[in-house]
Amino acid sequence: MPRGEKQELRVLTATFKPGDKTVFHTHRFPVTVYVLEGAFTLEMEGMAPVTVRQGQAMVEPPNVKMTGYNRSNSDSLRVVVFYASDPDTPFLDALH
Repeated sequence: MPRGEKQELRVLTATFKPGDKTVFHTHRFPVTVYVLEGAFTLEMEGMAPVTVRQGQAMVEPPNVKMTGYNRSNSDSLRVVVFYASDPDTPFLDALH
């Protein structure tokens, strides 16, 4: 968690169409994902994939390479994301 004198809390929403995925990335601080609709699958380097369904939440650990998916062929995915960080910290760091 951020330990600076000031901290920033961001609340974001995201919608994934069937088959959509995030870029391969890391986060500098933990990210909490709450699923409003559908199922969110997170693949983290060196770990088994984790699927979170409507009404469930998960915490994505910092400094782990990952990508998130909507594995459905027909259903949309909607999530709310909570991110506490030092001010002006990027939400994610894209990896190539």
